[in-house]
Amino acid sequence: MKPLLTIATVVTGFLLISCSGSKQISIYQSDEPLPVDGSLSGWQTASTLLNSSDDIHYHAYIHDGNLYLFVDVRDLYVDLAIRQSGLVVYVSNSEETRRETGIGYPAGTFNLLRNFPGAYTSFTTDEEWVRKPENTEMMRELSNQIFDRIMIVERFDGSNPEYGFVTMNQIEIDGMRIATDQNRRFLSLEMKIPLDGSTIYNVVNGDLWVGFTIEPPIFRFRSDSETMSSRQQQSMTGYGYGGTQRRHRSQARFLSKNDWFQLRMAD
Repeated sequence: MKPLLTIATVVTGFLLISCSGSKQISIYQSDEPLPVDGSLSGWQTASTLLNSSDDIHYHAYIHDGNLYLFVDVRDLYVDLAIRQSGLVVYVSNSEETRRETGIGYPAGTFNLLRNFPGAYTSFTTDEEWVRKPENTEMMRELSNQIFDRIMIVERFDGSNPEYGFVTMNQIEIDGMRIATDQNRRFLSLEMKIPLDGSTIYNVVNGDLWVGFTIEPPIFRFRSDSETMSSRQQQSMTGYGYGGTQRRHRSQARFLSKNDWFQLRMAD
């Protein structure tokens, strides 16, 4: 098993349009579902691919009223950023509410720290917090737990996110399935989402907005900067990294993503 590092045969009737509206893609629909195991094995990758980015691939298909998603991480920086800040998947029937509910898996080391509000506040406001050995050890322990729980992100007022954590059994009780393959070089995420309004997404068969995001914390130190100083970045290199990965960590630290797609039912 890969060690954990720190700090998802008929042409479908669906069309996918990126948020920019510059590209339309016919989405593949299979007559039979694939097992949700975090592996791309069996996927018709050429037909299900939603984007052409070199660092991360998104796939989707529809089967029997279920949306299947696959996230194929292909870059070290993105892999490290997800392990630190998590990967959040949003699904909605409306553009206006598309960021209302998200599921984060893996949750990410920094998000797990939210379970300790005092520590999280200090982490994001005090440059010296992470330099203390006991805090470094705490972050290292959390980095080994990023697959243990699923993060729920909800914006009840439409803007300010609230975070909670549940077990895999809790999220799958309504038919949803989530899996990752930890034996891969880089992370993967596979999801099955029923389109019957039964899941936490409350989505039904029809137009869908799907978003994949990496949302790093906002840092507000005494200098009012929202980024970490080089001194603190150097302090953060001890979360189980070695060699080249240490040099990459600070670059991944600031990486964020906000990739959105609109899936529409064809007439």
